[in-house]
Amino acid sequence: MAELGEKEYQMYVDFLNQNKMQNAGLYLLVSAKLGYLKAQAELGYKYLHGIMFPKNYDYAREWLGKAAEKGDLDSVVSLATMYMYGYGTKTDGPKASELLQQAIQADYPAAGRFMGLCYEKGIGREKNAAKAAEWYLWAADKGDAGAMYLLADCYENGTGIAKNKDEARKWYEACAMTDSEEAAMAKEALSRL
Repeated sequence: MAELGEKEYQMYVDFLNQNKMQNAGLYLLVSAKLGYLKAQAELGYKYLHGIMFPKNYDYAREWLGKAAEKGDLDSVVSLATMYMYGYGTKTDGPKASELLQQAIQADYPAAGRFMGLCYEKGIGREKNAAKAAEWYLWAADKGDAGAMYLLADCYENGTGIAKNKDEARKWYEACAMTDSEEAAMAKEALSRL
């Protein structure tokens, strides 16, 4: 039996593949309003980043919140970043940390990367470069490309961890082999080591 909103989500995907953005957007919205988790998460992400819809942090927080309540870990972390950086709201480090902790307990790697950033930048936590490096290592070991890059940078510069060019190279290489935004930066970093 199909879940409520699943058919509309499939129509969204079909229209998206046909490059019929207006129809796609309409069906994504309908699917999300019907309570379909994937649609709620995707709609929140799109509002957060201004993809297909105008950037709207209130709508992003609303839809990401609905998906996060249902356990979507991408949405939990996206919501946490909104509180970390004050996207459409006051910066709320404790709220961001609480959300990240929820995703960390579910063993979600990206949450560890952002927890490391909380320690690195002093968001909801006291600045602590060593704790930041520990969280980057936790997330990098679980395959998070962003954490691999940040950990390599820590090793390269001796930030919160002993300077070690071999470890830096190892993590930059691991990141460079991923299909991530950070891969190009990792390749550039390898050229200077």
